[in-house]
Amino acid sequence: MIRTGYLRWEIEVEDRRSAADPRSREVAFLARPSYRLLRVKSAPHADAAERFVNGEGSYDSVLRARARGPTETEIRVPNVGPVPFRYTESDRAGMPRYWMEKLQRAAEEFAHEVVRSAASFPQLVISSPALRAGYARLVTHEIFRVIEGKSAPRPTEEVEPMTIDSATYEQGVPELVAAELVRSVVEPREFHEFCQFDVLTIKSGDKYYRIPRRPHGLVEVWDAATRQPLARLCVVFQDPGMPPSDEVVMKYLLAKHQPEMLWKTGIRFSPPTGTFERAIPKRWSTD
Repeated sequence: MIRTGYLRWEIEVEDRRSAADPRSREVAFLARPSYRLLRVKSAPHADAAERFVNGEGSYDSVLRARARGPTETEIRVPNVGPVPFRYTESDRAGMPRYWMEKLQRAAEEFAHEVVRSAASFPQLVISSPALRAGYARLVTHEIFRVIEGKSAPRPTEEVEPMTIDSATYEQGVPELVAAELVRSVVEPREFHEFCQFDVLTIKSGDKYYRIPRRPHGLVEVWDAATRQPLARLCVVFQDPGMPPSDEVVMKYLLAKHQPEMLWKTGIRFSPPTGTFERAIPKRWSTD
């Protein structure tokens, strides 16, 4: 399962013989919502007030909406796909690197299609192009977790709806959603550290990267063998309003899969002070 805003998706990837060309195979990408039906409770006067502020409505519409009280909207979320990626077995056997590059591009294109589908429900997905691009990277990451057998999709709940009370969570929703996204991306013990200490520590290569849950927080880098501090990296994303937990996820994926990109794009500062163990729970090791 992976999230894009409020929407949860179950990703399926099937490698099968192509029905159109018996000599070819195809990888079929499919994204199913975890809940087919969503009930969104909202205060209509908030929407009316926003239209009034933007000059798109009258104040009378605000008063009328306030008098009506909260409303409930039911949304039915369709599947995305299946989208096939056709290939020849000779490419996979004889040119594995070329085949993997093509598979990577196909997965990224499908991930963007999933995010575009999610964005058609503006009340459920944060309207930020930079954040949506980040969601696409996370969907791509989940696709390869499914391919590697590290994540298994669950059945879609077709009957019981998921209820979202946007009025109750009007303040701070992006960060709450982002924090749940951390849970679905990192390992259980890493999520425990995130919950207890507002920080994630990950070993990548011969270094440890410690990522704080703070807006534009500096990533601490430590030598894995000696536990000596090496540097602090400042990585700033294009969206200045990105929730801190979303920043944690983006930096986590960079440190885990593209540490050289983290060093290339980050501005280097002096090493952190103190000891490496200062924020690590004693009841488990980081190795």
